[in-house]
Amino acid sequence: MTLFVRELTIEEENKLVHIARRGTDPVEVRRALLILASAQKMKVPEISSLYHISGEHIRKTIHRFNTEDMDSLKPNYGGGRPPTFTAEQREAIVDLAQIPPRTIGYPFTNWSLSKLKEAAEERGMVPSISIETVRVILDEAQITY
Repeated sequence: MTLFVRELTIEEENKLVHIARRGTDPVEVRRALLILASAQKMKVPEISSLYHISGEHIRKTIHRFNTEDMDSLKPNYGGGRPPTFTAEQREAIVDLAQIPPRTIGYPFTNWSLSKLKEAAEERGMVPSISIETVRVILDEAQITY
């Protein structure tokens, strides 16, 4: 059995052509091209050889378009790895960075990233943290040294 996209409305077809010609997101452009090719009654193997995309991906794209319409063209990113440190831990590091080291008993006048890392670990704010993560946390809080 051959799989094709459902019958497109004129508005949908015009939107797909617009996305294919002038779209800025490469994922949306590629998906629009696949749907348009299927709407022209090209079979999945033909589309696969034309665009160098696996038949499985093309079938999933067509099925998704048939059920979700134009929303199926947008990428569905996962959002990445969850944060390693809680908001409270991040806030504690930012608060520590704003306290002069001498006032809490350290023998130096300014924080460095490595000293801040050691102090956060000594005080039990975090079990372990890298200097780069400390830098990123401070950068998000717009604190620089």
